[in-house]
Amino acid sequence: MDKIINAQRVISTTDEKRDIAESVLLRLCAYWERFIDEHLVDCINRDHTKLSAHFAVKIPANPSWELCHALIIGASYKDFRSLGDLKSFSKKVLPVASNPFLQITPVNTKKIDEVYSIRNYLSHYSAASSRALMHVYRTEYNMERFLEPGQFVLAYNARRLWAYFDAFQGASANMLAWR
Repeated sequence: MDKIINAQRVISTTDEKRDIAESVLLRLCAYWERFIDEHLVDCINRDHTKLSAHFAVKIPANPSWELCHALIIGASYKDFRSLGDLKSFSKKVLPVASNPFLQITPVNTKKIDEVYSIRNYLSHYSAASSRALMHVYRTEYNMERFLEPGQFVLAYNARRLWAYFDAFQGASANMLAWR
């Protein structure tokens, strides 16, 4: 991303840089979602006691990763609309002592949730997603005018974009520190 922001020849226009920044945010969310799904299954694989109670079924003592995946993710997409959704779900299926998602700090949670407001807008361009993103702009940045996400994240030498990257890295570090 740094190369793109500073590029002068291959990607020279501001609009191209904004489009790429938006694409990077979408991809970042996709990687995060895959990471969360896999990590959630890994946690269930290590400690499925609460999941067993949640589903009111007996789970074998050493379930395979594939069985844990089927129980949690199934054949469909598991959609966590925010880190609050993820934490709420994880509390239902993981004991507190085995739940790294609860370690994600409020600061990282807030920034990641902002990214998800951007992602939802970029994915849908709906009136509802536009209002939700404008709410973030208004409440977190005191903005009264809507900016397209690429323009918003690249403003001020891309500080917002880097803050979002830092939030995902920070959340990962928070979860790792749980061990």
